[in-house]
Amino acid sequence: MSAYNSAQGVYGHEAINELLAYRLAAELGIPVPETLLADALVHADGVTFQTLIAVSKSYKAPNDSRVTYEDFFITMRAVGESALSVALRFGWAERIYQMFLFDFLIFCRDRHGANLEVLEHNGINQLSPLFDNGLSLTCSCFTDAELVAFDVMADRQVNNFIGTRSLFQNLNFIKSPVQIHPLTPSLKPRLFFGLDDLLSDLRKETIWTLIWERWHYAKKFCDLQSGAK
Repeated sequence: MSAYNSAQGVYGHEAINELLAYRLAAELGIPVPETLLADALVHADGVTFQTLIAVSKSYKAPNDSRVTYEDFFITMRAVGESALSVALRFGWAERIYQMFLFDFLIFCRDRHGANLEVLEHNGINQLSPLFDNGLSLTCSCFTDAELVAFDVMADRQVNNFIGTRSLFQNLNFIKSPVQIHPLTPSLKPRLFFGLDDLLSDLRKETIWTLIWERWHYAKKFCDLQSGAK
């Protein structure tokens, strides 16, 4: 569900951002749980109201165990080892580099230590898909005036557990080519398909400008190779 408080009820666009993040990730070939929007009745503070929620398929197989990356890091780190170096030591460079790129493209504010998990299957550990992507894109803009003034290339502090609190600085950690499908203008109508009644033209244009300009910045900054797995 999007943001909620007892005074305002449900507000913002986090649920829609989850769908947009999934559609973008699917285009690029980055693992994100399949997501759709659904109507729901929500009961809170003694009131039942109808709202949209984002629903995604579980990425955990029945016999898998899972732990937050923060807990995994606490258990597995050596003295003085960073959250990034632990991930690289376990052979997850490709996935971490994809995460740095994806979070940069969607301006993700909230990749904290529980918004990434480690799955264990038959003794093998692997990173989960990237979930909980709603605090991204234009989530901080609630009015047209805020959208008009929104700087899509600003380097604001975010809540990253791996790397730094700067999405721009995290691109510096990418040390090998990122295997990813190219982003093309043909995505734009598919990205916003079915959302005309939920997003204004101004918000759609601002979101697309954010993704597109950040994509071109990343192309100049990183080695992005076609052929995502």
